[in-house]
Amino acid sequence: MPSRAATADNALLLDNQLCFALYSASLAMTKLYKPLLEELGLTYPQYRSCWCCGRPTA
Repeated sequence: MPSRAATADNALLLDNQLCFALYSASLAMTKLYKPLLEELGLTYPQYRSCWCCGRPTA
């Protein structure tokens, strides 16, 4: 059984933190869409706001 210190240290590892996982996923999506959106003159956040609100893009 791991000690409390080992468990606490493990929880602090970057790969075990939810915020890092969300950041990594967001960055991956931004990189994936960037070449496609450049043709439309949009950034990923602009695209997401149009998509979420149902507004057509230019």
